[in-house]
Amino acid sequence: MTKTLKDYFKEFEEKVVGIKTISKGLEGVKIGFRLQNDSARLSISNNFSLIQRFIKAQHLENQRDLWLKTIDLLNASKAFNDEVKEERREELLLDCFAELEKLNNTLHTQKTTTVEGNAEKFEESKKKGTGKVKPSVKPFNWLGTQTQLVYLIEQLIEHKFLSPISQTEKHRLTAQHFTVEGKSLNTKNLAKTRYNRFDTKKGKPKRGEEIEQIISAVKKQNP
Repeated sequence: MTKTLKDYFKEFEEKVVGIKTISKGLEGVKIGFRLQNDSARLSISNNFSLIQRFIKAQHLENQRDLWLKTIDLLNASKAFNDEVKEERREELLLDCFAELEKLNNTLHTQKTTTVEGNAEKFEESKKKGTGKVKPSVKPFNWLGTQTQLVYLIEQLIEHKFLSPISQTEKHRLTAQHFTVEGKSLNTKNLAKTRYNRFDTKKGKPKRGEEIEQIISAVKKQNP
């Protein structure tokens, strides 16, 4: 029968309970006490590594839920019943949070790479005239300038018509869903456009006031 995370964690708890430690109050009496506690910490780490290996062997999309479940199990566990084991529990929790952060970064990088790779394939197919690769979403064709489009997106977010997201994600989605006068957009150029706009005295593009007026009018109708 295939083991689950709960099975691995139950075995881990049983081993933690069986590990002997020395009270901190007696730690200074003999150097052997400290060595025993260090050995206990190492033993807990070695047993927990089985859980870590199990999680990392799963599909990336499933690993997030497994790390979160492990954090819940660690917090609820009654096996860490003394000072030394409790300290090790805190360290294991920090390790889990670190793994979660690395996983989130990996998933974000893979998603960005896939989207950019599809965009490049689409451009290549257009040049070759094969037309075999098509964008997953048909883009809107913006008839103004790229700078105006960037400004519009930022104004929509600022006035809460769109949810706030990171600059990287904002440029990626803009490039995915829009063209400017029929031309595809590049995330790097969108980022440059945004930063260059702030170098101007007004901090807004030509006809930027019209964009603001439109958003203001919509806001009044839907306060």
